[in-house]
Amino acid sequence: MLLLLLALQAPDPHLDLGPMVGHAGPSEARIWARASGPARLAVEWSDQEDLSGSATTDAVELTDASAFCGQVRLAPLKPATRYWYRVLLDGRPAMSRPWPAFRTAPEPGSKERVRVAFGSCVGRDGRLAAGAWGSMASQRFDLLLMLGDNHYADSTDPAKQRAAYANHRRPAGWADLCRRTPVYAIWDDHDYGPNNSDGTAPGKDASLATFKEWWANPSYGEPGHPGVYHRFRWGDVDVFMLDSRYYRTPNKAPDDGTKTMLGGRQLAWLKEGLASSTATFKLVGCGSEFQTYTQPDGWASFRRERDGILDFIEREKIEGVIFLSGDRHFTAAYQIRGRHLEVTSGPLGSSNAFPKPQPEMLLLHMKGRYYTVFELDPASRTALLEVHEAGLGVVQERLFTWAGITGAAKIPTLGR
Repeated sequence: MLLLLLALQAPDPHLDLGPMVGHAGPSEARIWARASGPARLAVEWSDQEDLSGSATTDAVELTDASAFCGQVRLAPLKPATRYWYRVLLDGRPAMSRPWPAFRTAPEPGSKERVRVAFGSCVGRDGRLAAGAWGSMASQRFDLLLMLGDNHYADSTDPAKQRAAYANHRRPAGWADLCRRTPVYAIWDDHDYGPNNSDGTAPGKDASLATFKEWWANPSYGEPGHPGVYHRFRWGDVDVFMLDSRYYRTPNKAPDDGTKTMLGGRQLAWLKEGLASSTATFKLVGCGSEFQTYTQPDGWASFRRERDGILDFIEREKIEGVIFLSGDRHFTAAYQIRGRHLEVTSGPLGSSNAFPKPQPEMLLLHMKGRYYTVFELDPASRTALLEVHEAGLGVVQERLFTWAGITGAAKIPTLGR
């Protein structure tokens, strides 16, 4: 009878997905994980590889209400420092050696170079991006920005979204990459709701709740104003990640002066943040392309608001702004209006799209699985763009000078 009772007991919970490093500031970091069942999640960490002199976070409960996902905060930490860590479930180690490690952000204003990887469009099955994840895992960069279409549930149903998130996080390359690289994310239409969905989507609050379960960003919107937009600093780089769906007016609505992609409060947040930023580089990440000749599910349908942002940057003489975007299933760079630099990156796993060269286009890659890396050098005020193709490595490098980044110099386009 005793043996039968033991056999019927539920097995101890194990680490099902993760760990994933989320936000890593100069003095704190967040670690996300998912267990196989109910458990108490904690993380033990140290600046020594053998975890000597370690500290341990408070534990958080992982329950069915959050699909057994959770995150903990590591603090206090030192800037520009490598930390090793291990996940604990119910007080017991849930990982084996070697312990993974990540690096905290340098002090704000640090002039060290920053390597920022970014991409979008993971594909309808997580395995489709396995080549890109494997390629990324072999590279070195400081942080990864996920710019939307991080899965293709095409629904606001939490069950469908959770299944899609889990499917996306199964590949070994992703697991290796995210346990040592800080990851920040926003959504686009397919991981927010149905294709081309907007602020009228039923169930968008459920989508937001599920998004928070699966990512470990530094914040989500502002107090009293929900969303996935957020801001963080890495050395001499300010990063603004936008929410292009939660407040979005339908694409086909007439522009009567109230049509918006960001909503009034998020738009004001962006402008205030850009104007007050003391960073040399200011990256603005968005699921939708800013370039003038993009398709209707982009800023082309919100030209008044887009032009207002560009006009504000020009009027206030804000320098060092670079726009990052996704959605398009190809990788390209543009100099919008001959003044504003934008790079759209992807697809990580989705099928390719094949656009024609546009008047603002500087480069174009559209036959493969791509991600891009910007190496930003505050000392020389240059930005080296690397286009990586899964399985091939770097297929193009392009150095942008400060004159090209600020629009003081025109960059030759594909059509010249």
